[in-house]
Amino acid sequence: MTVLLTYLSKVIICSAVLYGYYHIALRNNRFHQWNRYYLMLITLISLLTPLLQIPLPGQAQESSRVLSYTARIVDLRETVIPANPGISSDAILNTLYIIVIGLLMIRILVSLLRLKSLIRRSQVQDIPPYRFVKHKDIKAPFSFFNYIFWDHQTSLNSPEGQQIFKHELVHLQEKHSADKLFMELVTAACWINPFFHLIKRELALVHEFLADKKAAGEEIAGYAQTILQMAFQSKQFSITNDFFHPPIKRRILMLTQFHTPRFSYLRRIMVLPLAAFIFCSLAFVADKRPSAIPALTITTTAAPTPAIVPASAVAMDTTPVKKANKTKDNVYTFVEQPPSFQGGEEALAKYLSKNIRYSKAAVDKKIAGTVFIQFVVDEQGYIKDAHAVGKNPGFGLVEEGLRVVQAMPQWIPGKHQGKTVAVQFNLPIRFVLEAGKQTPPPPPSPAPGKTITFHPSSDNKEVFTFVEQPPQFPGGEEALARYLNKNIRYPEEAQKAKVDGTTFVQFIVDADGSIRDVKTVGAKKGYGLEDEAIRVVKAMPKWKPGEQNKQLVAVQFNLPIRFSISN
Repeated sequence: MTVLLTYLSKVIICSAVLYGYYHIALRNNRFHQWNRYYLMLITLISLLTPLLQIPLPGQAQESSRVLSYTARIVDLRETVIPANPGISSDAILNTLYIIVIGLLMIRILVSLLRLKSLIRRSQVQDIPPYRFVKHKDIKAPFSFFNYIFWDHQTSLNSPEGQQIFKHELVHLQEKHSADKLFMELVTAACWINPFFHLIKRELALVHEFLADKKAAGEEIAGYAQTILQMAFQSKQFSITNDFFHPPIKRRILMLTQFHTPRFSYLRRIMVLPLAAFIFCSLAFVADKRPSAIPALTITTTAAPTPAIVPASAVAMDTTPVKKANKTKDNVYTFVEQPPSFQGGEEALAKYLSKNIRYSKAAVDKKIAGTVFIQFVVDEQGYIKDAHAVGKNPGFGLVEEGLRVVQAMPQWIPGKHQGKTVAVQFNLPIRFVLEAGKQTPPPPPSPAPGKTITFHPSSDNKEVFTFVEQPPQFPGGEEALARYLNKNIRYPEEAQKAKVDGTTFVQFIVDADGSIRDVKTVGAKKGYGLEDEAIRVVKAMPKWKPGEQNKQLVAVQFNLPIRFSISN
């Protein structure tokens, strides 16, 4: 029901604004054909615009140096069903809304069937392009599509009868019945929207204004008198075009009004910027898709100067968590606009390259590993609560990562729903030793289309972290998500303990597409989540390998898998 309510709310807002402009600037003016098209168009705009989801381009620039490819987070949900599930209020509201729609649709169908039955029982005369229907049950003339229904009391050969006939003929020629039937269906489907009912009533009046204007010709006084004489005839069908359509006062006013309002043309075109504003407000949305996991690689030999290879932005969970032992404010893990280092990711890479030092103890002991530093970027952009998560490789690597993160300058804070908020951020830093090699300087920023390679691994097979054509699961990301959802089993131990979270699986897609070196990185969740993720990744079919310079190469890949328990 939440999705339906959101959609209906947007429809009501859109139709309210556009109909409000009509009521203020266009109503009771003589450009009736324009008003007819306007009323139909704003109905369509109100219905379709909220359905559009046009993502705005992301504001964060793509990193010039990529550590490894990262798939979209695959969300694996395990639903815990209550012992005695009850009927939710959303289900009740959905059912009631659909029942009302069904009743209103039945009402329209009954009207159509009554018309069909009336035609079968009547005397029908074909006079192309219309059909003339006459029956004693018809109380007053009306029309519907190519049928003109006529009563026995009104003489077709009288002056009044000729005026009424011309009026109904205009309805047929202008296809007003299609407009009325469309609005009947719209008001039935969106019966909760009062502005659609106002639009339907106003459109019916505009139809009458158009038919009156063409049928009256030069005999305006006589035509107005005919309307007054026959004003008290009753309507029979809500979906038909009746000559005696109330309110009579507005029909006669439109018939006798010769004054053209000032700025008539301006009134009509001023709706264009209003419609554009409504479209942009409702159709464009911020792109909230999570991006890749950032990681920084520090490579060194005995030399102390590291080489840092940054990646793209953090993939974060969407659940707000409380900041531990600091403040009562919410700290978000996913927001519409994530926090960013001053100058972007390239500036962050330069800062880390300049300030991080591989500790001498780690170099002497040939210690390598990944350090995960987690911190909060508060509402002012300051770094708080920096701490390491996951396994500590020791020998000062964690301490060095914390030192540099805590010394960072002020960030650009994250924003959510137009407000700056505190956001949790994860920064993996990988320290890698390459024995017997001189330490390369920090790689320069590549030009568009160029590649940055990961340094050779211990088995002398070159593993790339960014190539011209990345590796791909057979069938793409959607097929990958289906494979994981089909094959991964939420560990029973984790279900009982109600443990959830995101497991990061890192592996290499070899040049022949096979998977190797599968492992998890980051803080362990336990309860079998890592083991299950590794098992399923190892059982994957061969991937389509990555390509560089038209050669198949080995490429490192990261796969975030989010385990969620839904109550």
